[in-house]
Amino acid sequence: MASENAPLLKERWAASIQLDDLDDTPTEGSHHGVAFLKAGENLSSVYTLCAMSLGVGVFVLPSVLKDMGLLAGLVAIGFFGLWANWMQLVLIKSANKFSPPIYSYEELAKKVLGWPGQFMLAFFTAVTTFLGNAAHMKTVVGILQDLLEYFVTGKYDENGKVFTKEKEVILYVFLLVIGLIKTADPEISSMRFISTASVMVVLTICLWTTGECMFWYWPHGNHEFTGHEAVHYVSDDWHVYAADLPAVAFAFSGTFCLFPVYKEMNDKTYPNVRKVVGYSTIVCCLGYGVVSVVGVLTFGNNVDVDAMLPGNTTSNYLYVFPTDHYVVTILSFCLVFTITLLYAVINFPFLNAVEQMANVVGKLINPRYSSTFLRRPQGRLIVTVIGMVGVVAINLAFDSLKVLFGFCGGWGITFVVYFVPSCIALGLSKDEPLAYRMLLVASLAGVIIIAAAFTYVTFIYHPPASSTNKTLGYYDANAPPEFGPMHGI
Repeated sequence: MASENAPLLKERWAASIQLDDLDDTPTEGSHHGVAFLKAGENLSSVYTLCAMSLGVGVFVLPSVLKDMGLLAGLVAIGFFGLWANWMQLVLIKSANKFSPPIYSYEELAKKVLGWPGQFMLAFFTAVTTFLGNAAHMKTVVGILQDLLEYFVTGKYDENGKVFTKEKEVILYVFLLVIGLIKTADPEISSMRFISTASVMVVLTICLWTTGECMFWYWPHGNHEFTGHEAVHYVSDDWHVYAADLPAVAFAFSGTFCLFPVYKEMNDKTYPNVRKVVGYSTIVCCLGYGVVSVVGVLTFGNNVDVDAMLPGNTTSNYLYVFPTDHYVVTILSFCLVFTITLLYAVINFPFLNAVEQMANVVGKLINPRYSSTFLRRPQGRLIVTVIGMVGVVAINLAFDSLKVLFGFCGGWGITFVVYFVPSCIALGLSKDEPLAYRMLLVASLAGVIIIAAAFTYVTFIYHPPASSTNKTLGYYDANAPPEFGPMHGI
C-alpha cells in the first residue's frame, strides 16, 4: 500500500493499467522528484505531461527534418502535437460523461469498449513500453561503444565495425544487468528521481547543443543551410513520410500520464484542463522544433553525418558533434547512465500491461481466474528477463535507430495516444454532431494508414539504387551492415 506522500510518478502508468493496491488519493508534496513542484498545481501538471514526452527521441528529429524537408518536418511536429492534444481532451470529455467521472484510462476503455478495449489498451501499452526500452537501450549501447572506443583506443575503424556482434551483446548484458536493479520492485514510487534525472539530462543536452550551434558554429560561419548543403523544404517522395512520421508520433506520449495528472489537479474544470494540456503541447512542439531547426540550419544536409567518420550517416543527432567537444561527451556519459536506470521505470507499466492481458484472457477462459504471479518479485523478474532477451534480439535485428523509434511510434504510441481514444469517443458519440464522429473515424483511419505505410517501406519496399537507404531509414536486406559505434544508430 502506498504511503500518504506517494509521488505521482507511482500513478503515472495507472491510467493505462489496473493496480488495485495503489492509493490514488491526491496528496500534498513533490510528486515528481522536483522539490518545488506541488501536486495539483497547473505548473506541476504541465511539467508531468511534458516529462512523459521528452526523451531521447528528440535526437532523432533533426534527421527527420532533413529527410522530410524543413517545412514539412515542422508541419508534422505541429500536426501530431495538435492531434495528441485533441485526443487527450477527447478522453477527458469522455471520462466526464460518467457520474462520477472516471479517472483511469484502463477503466474508461473497459467501461466503453468492454474486454476487447481493455485487452487492446494493455497490448499496445506493452508493445509501446517494450519497444521504447529497446530504442533507449540501442541509443545508449551505441553511445557507450563510441565512448569506449574513443577513450580506450583513441581510434576508429573506418568500415564501422569497431565492435563485433559478440562484443555488442556483452555491452547489452552489462547495461541490462544494471537495469535489473529496480525492475522487480512492485512499486514505482522510489523510481521518481530516476525519471526526473533522465529528463533533466535530456533537457541539458538539448540546451547545450542548441547553444553550441548558435554561439559557436554560427559566429564561425559554420552554418550550412546554403547552396548544395541546404535542406529542401518539402520532400516529394511519399516513402520518406511513411518511414519518418512514426518517429514524430513517438515524440508525443503525454496521454500515458493524463489521467493521474487530471485526478490530482486542484482545478478540474474543462477550461483549465484544456489550458494545461495546451501548454504542455506548446512546450513540447517548441522544444522539438527549436532543437531540430537549429540543427538543420547549422549542419544542413550533414545533420545526420557522423562528425568523426564523415562517410557514415547516423540517426542520432549527438554524433554530429565531434567527440572532442567534451561537454557533449560528458553529457552523453550521463545519458547512458540515466537511460539505463530508466529501464526499470518503463518496464513497470510493461509488467502491469502483461498482467492485464493475462487476466483478460484468463477470465475469458475461467470467470474465477485470478493470478498473482506477476505481482510477486519472482514473477516480475522472470518476465523482465524474458523482455530483456527480446530487447537484445530486436536491437540486433534492426540496425537503424530511426526504424526502431518508428516501430514504437507506428505500432505502439499511435494506438495508445490516437487509436484507442478515438474508439472510446466513438462509443460515446451517439449524441455528438456528425462532423465530430467523422473526425474520429478519420483519426482511426490515420493510425491504420501510418502503421501500414511504415510496415511497407520497412519490410517490402526497396529504394532504387540511386537512393540512400541509410538516410531515408528504409530497411534493405541487401544493404551493408550498420552496426558500430556511430553508424546507423
